[in-house]
Amino acid sequence: MSVRFIFRFLRLPYLMKIRCLLSLLVGLLTVSTLTAGPNRTPHVLFIAVDDLRPELGCYGVDRVSSPSINRLAEMGTLYENAYVQVPVCGASRTSLMSGLYPTDQRFTWYGSRFDRATASKHNARISCTGAPNVPDIADWFKQSGYKTFSMGKIYHYADDNAKAWDVIDRVGYFRAYAKPENKELRPPYESADVPDSAYPTGQMTDKIIEQIREAKVADRPFFLTAGFSKPHLPFIAPKKYWDLYDEATIELPHNYTFFPEDAPHAARSTWGELRSYGGVPKQGAVSDAMAQALVHGYLACVSYTDAMIGRLLDELETQSMLDDTIIILWGDHGFQLGDHSLWCKHTLFKTSMHAPLIISAPGYTAGQRVQSLVEMVDIYPTLCELAGLNLPPHLQGKSLVPTMKNPESVHKQAIFGRYHAGETVRTANFQYSEWSHGGSMLFDHGRDPHEDVNVVADPRYQKVVEAMAQLLQTHREKLAFDDGIELDSSSSVENAAPQWNSLNFSQKGTRQPFATVGEAYQSYVNWRVADADDDRLTYSKVSGPEWLEMTNAQYGRLNGTPAASDRGINTFILNVSDGVNPPVEASMSLEVR
Repeated sequence: MSVRFIFRFLRLPYLMKIRCLLSLLVGLLTVSTLTAGPNRTPHVLFIAVDDLRPELGCYGVDRVSSPSINRLAEMGTLYENAYVQVPVCGASRTSLMSGLYPTDQRFTWYGSRFDRATASKHNARISCTGAPNVPDIADWFKQSGYKTFSMGKIYHYADDNAKAWDVIDRVGYFRAYAKPENKELRPPYESADVPDSAYPTGQMTDKIIEQIREAKVADRPFFLTAGFSKPHLPFIAPKKYWDLYDEATIELPHNYTFFPEDAPHAARSTWGELRSYGGVPKQGAVSDAMAQALVHGYLACVSYTDAMIGRLLDELETQSMLDDTIIILWGDHGFQLGDHSLWCKHTLFKTSMHAPLIISAPGYTAGQRVQSLVEMVDIYPTLCELAGLNLPPHLQGKSLVPTMKNPESVHKQAIFGRYHAGETVRTANFQYSEWSHGGSMLFDHGRDPHEDVNVVADPRYQKVVEAMAQLLQTHREKLAFDDGIELDSSSSVENAAPQWNSLNFSQKGTRQPFATVGEAYQSYVNWRVADADDDRLTYSKVSGPEWLEMTNAQYGRLNGTPAASDRGINTFILNVSDGVNPPVEASMSLEVR
């Protein structure tokens, strides 16, 4: 400011001096705002990890090498008891991203979308609505001035609610084998001596690092996602991560050989996801050797993803952005690693519903642990409050910010989830589940933390069962009220009959496309049937040549040895029954050569 300007200013009338000072003050504030740039509003790094159970060092599991996630936990708040709403990726993610609970009509299966209704191509009875009339997390942040990036797997479908994203990049395929022979064999795991960038996980990390650098100099805040697909099947990771573990010393769960005592059949899963991979038996248990290899592969994938998360944290630190960035890490559901003799997810057991959740935000105490029950539907309002955004009115979750201020506080007394016809409620000591077509289970986590014994029929727990069932009913009624549904019209639930994928099918294209005279033949038909209610199904042969018989009614196994007189096309009528509806018949043709 020159001396000449000062003398001119002093000669001005009083009011003119005031106006001049006000103009100068506004100018200084504007310069200050522009200088602060992206630091005025925090960036968000939104880390989603597929199939990640809380088997991590920061959750007290010593056998896992997860130094980067452990580091994030030391930077922020770790939630010991975070549970998903649905134990399958599509539905779990749409619930979390929308801030809405699932219902029997909304977010019901892995093919769920946010932006529209979906239906299974294989079973017309499996369908659900989306939530296109409300903003999802990305859309809300975009409307609030954020640049939004969908990197990797955030929704089940990369193009779900595409309008909410400025950038969408799925970055490769989750079955991207590095070994050429495995592209045909499709094994459930792979260890290849390749660099991190040989797989999509490493390639995506490279791209996100560039976006972090872009955010550093941007004139608007970034909502940046990192959707890691591993440890989803197949368990493929560079060899150096497999080398972190000694397969011979890997222990299988204590309940590896048995299903929970007195648990209903509806609670079971056939783990068809794993059975779809090469070398995995189509029915029955896997060998102990394969079980150890599967666990080994899962752990290797966890460590691979952990290393990539470490690279993102390092880049934020290099760019001096850790103090300007909200970081959240969440898993879309748990994963059975032989627990209860099961694999994959798709159950209402703790092993499917329990997932990791860690939040680090500027201005909050580091190294905190919260014991209270929380749900993934709570993430949306939490991020809004941390970023200083208003909350959209449709949200059904509850912000976790109070727990970040006081980790000893009680967030919720009960949390809720569902899968197909089953609903579940968890309190501090109990988890209760019931199915609309019958069956229920109760676990006392104080005495039975691994859920090995269903005590729902134990008279000592009668009052607990009644109270838990009432919690479910109250939750059900609240959701119906929120959605504007007439309770009387939704109170009765019909049991649907099982459905064949085709009522006229042949064995061509299967592993046993034809039978040979004089040679034993075996095949299964249970994979051809879907049942929306998860009833216990039985199969039988109604008619057809005598040489082929249904030898296992539960699994739909057919065995027999054809004679020379059986050459040609043989036709069999089979049926499937759920014990509730009339049996459903289908015609199977099989060539004998």
